Amino acid sequence: MKFTKQIALLALLFSGGLVSAQEPVLNEFLASNESGIRDEDGELQDWIEIHNPHGRELDLDGWYLSDRADDPVRWRFPAVAIAPGGYLVVFASGKARNDPGSELHANFSLENGGEYLALVRPDGRVAQEFSPLFPPQRDDISYGLSAEVVNLIEPGAAADYHVPRSDALGTGWAAVDFSPGADWQSGRMGFGYYAEGEEIGVPPP
Repeated sequence: MKFTKQIALLALLFSGGLVSAQEPVLNEFLASNESGIRDEDGELQDWIEIHNPHGRELDLDGWYLSDRADDPVRWRFPAVAIAPGGYLVVFASGKARNDPGSELHANFSLENGGEYLALVRPDGRVAQEFSPLFPPQRDDISYGLSAEVVNLIEPGAAADYHVPRSDALGTGWAAVDFSPGADWQSGRMGFGYYAEGEEIGVPPP
């Protein structure tokens, strides 16, 4: 569930420890929403995304979100559930709405210059936290847990390349069934480029 044009997925260390089995995850947040989704009032609001990575439904009743380390039970979730593998968005708007049948709004907003943020268990113990502060944020770029990296093309893999002299090729080369022509050459990954006037690097055969 991604709402911004760009998503920054960064690995984070949580001083609250690893997520226990069958618990939700504070997955992602956006602290500077300038052109993304709007809430039910038509307003641009920052948001926090909670994820259920497990194979059964999770009830968030009694869990909390907080932007203050000295007040871990600042905003309480109502009786809402997240489906297996599902996501739930809470707007960080300061509007303090927790009707389970409507949009959820925390009673605090997020500081794009960086601040504390935590997901807290019903007993008041921190499950996850950005501590002491999450780093300064950029407009319309969310921040959250690291994604699994899958290498689709390994270094040194065989590849065909072409340096066009015009835009005649268009975007056809990006099609799945595209076949390189005689003016394409072969080499091995990776590829790069140099500034005009510098020697062009040729990939090894």
